[in-house]
Formats: sequence, C-alpha cells, structure tokens
Amino acid sequence: MLVTTTVCMIGLLTLVGLATDLGRVQVARNELQVFADEAAMAASFELDGTMVGLSNARAVAAAGPGSGVTTNHWYFGTQTVAGATVTFATSPNGPFDPNPASPLGYRFVQVQVNGTVQLYFLPILPGIPGWQNVSASGVAGQSQLDSLGDGLAPFSPDAHSDTDPNFGFSAGQLYTLRWAPPGKRGKTSGSCPGDIGYNPGSSADRGYIDVGQGNGDAGLRDAIVNNTYSLSLPLEVGTTLDEVSGQKSVTTAVNERYAQDSDLSALNFGSYHGNGRRLYTVAVNDGGSPGRVLGFALFFLQPSPCGSDNTTPCCAEYVGAAVLGSTKRGAGTAGLYTVQLVR
Repeated sequence: MLVTTTVCMIGLLTLVGLATDLGRVQVARNELQVFADEAAMAASFELDGTMVGLSNARAVAAAGPGSGVTTNHWYFGTQTVAGATVTFATSPNGPFDPNPASPLGYRFVQVQVNGTVQLYFLPILPGIPGWQNVSASGVAGQSQLDSLGDGLAPFSPDAHSDTDPNFGFSAGQLYTLRWAPPGKRGKTSGSCPGDIGYNPGSSADRGYIDVGQGNGDAGLRDAIVNNTYSLSLPLEVGTTLDEVSGQKSVTTAVNERYAQDSDLSALNFGSYHGNGRRLYTVAVNDGGSPGRVLGFALFFLQPSPCGSDNTTPCCAEYVGAAVLGSTKRGAGTAGLYTVQLVR
C-alpha cells in the first residue's frame, strides 16, 4: 500500500512539474508575441514610401513598444527582448524582404523574435533538453479604407484627373481648399499655384462640405478647428457630397488650427515634425455638380494658408496618402489607410 501511494505521489508531482514547464513556455511565448505585435504596429506608422521611412521602421521595431522609452521585458519580466528580425512587404501575405530595393508601396511590416526558456522538469524524460526554443511573429501594416465618417476636414478639393491615382495632383504643390469668389477663380490672384488655369465653375460654392457640422458658420468653424464631427453614414468613394454654400469666412478658423501645431516653422511637409494640427484629411471630389467622392488624401497647411481676407483662396500642400492617427504620409498610393495588426 505504501509503495503504491509513493508511486502515485511521484507520478502526480511529475505531472505537476511537466505542467509547470509547459506553462512557463507558453507564458514566455505570449510575452514574445506581445512584443512582436506591438513592435510591428509601431513600425507600420513609420512607413512613408521612402528609404528613410524603412530605416525608421527598422529602428522602431527593434526598440519595440514605446520605441525604447520603456524597456520591453520578457522571460517573466527578467530579460530584454533583443535581436528582432524586421522585414517588409507590399501585401500582408508577403513575400517579405529585409531590404527592399525601392520603398514604394511597402505598407506591411513583419517582426520576428526568438528566445529560449529553461526547463526544470521535462528533462527527466529521455531525449528532452534543458532548454526550449520559443518564437513569435507579428505582421501589421497600413490597410486601405474606402470610407470615413469622422475626422474629415470640411473641405473638398477638385481633382484634376479622375484616372490618375494622385487625382492629377503633384506632391509638394499647393492646391485649393477654399475657392475665391466667382470672377476671381482661375486667375493668378484668385487661385492656388496648382490650380492656376483651372476653373471649378461659376457656382457660389467655395469648396466647403458638410462633414456633420451642418450649414451654420459656428459649426463650420468648429469642424475646421477641431475635426470633431461625424456623419451618420460615412463618406465613401462615389458618395454625393453635401456642399455648404455661402460666402462664409474661415480665415480666422484655419489660422487658429494652424497655430495649434507644435511646428510652426516648417515651410513644407518635407521638413515638418509637428503634432499634426497642420494636416487635413479631405475627401477629393470629381469636379461634378454636385461633386462625388473620388478618394481621400492628406494636405498640409503652409504659413498663412488663407491670406488676409475672405476673397483669397485657402491653399494647402498636397501630400498624398493619409494614415489615420499619423503625422506621416502613407506608403501607398493616395487614399485613406489605417494601421492594423494583420496576423
């Protein structure tokens, strides 16, 4: 009886020990997975279609969540994750490349990490080593959206082309957010540089649209400054825009928005390092009457964007792809993107 009890106790303790080791392996793997997922997410925000963006993404991914500000521990909080492998792809399913020859279109990041966990009980079994290798892989990237219901600026630039991925716009050029009154449009004094010679028509429309604020002056000002309105039905490609008519003055509101940025000295988007207040995500329209959404894009406010009065146009620099929650240009063609964990 005593022998049987002893054998049973040994067997029970062995099972508890094996479960302990397996649990330690699972916890360590989960810790690495959290690092890989969060590092891939953080790195995805750095991708902007440039080699510098790829380099920044590598650095952010290697540093892990918090970009190294907070030490990223694993192995039950006792070790720092190191040696992350970072690769890039144009598709969430790959193929992934550590060093793309061209950065264009690389919107996805894969972060892989490895480690070893010491085993205390499993090695009593024949052929089981004292250490177990564990690994984790996370893939995140800029996924394209075809609609947006909140956060849009109440402006809608007219596309110069409905077939060009960039709407006929050139990155770095200034285009019109608010048109000058009829009679001044198309002229040098009444047009932004990129729209000289282009006339949107003779209607009283100035380029304002309803993004949930309605037609009142106070709502339009609030939408320009705060972007806090939302639509019950999101705008998507093909949606007919609800234009806001009238000779409303928005110069003060745009200047207020501009002044809230942490970088007021940058003369163009290429030298910008601010908090995003000088950036507008807008719906670009097809130039029809009424206009329909052709796509979405990011624009940058340069100094004194609306001039000094209500008869001059409001100009903004065309940037390209807009990434929600980011102050950087997206890595894809013009459009609206959001950073998501893919797998």
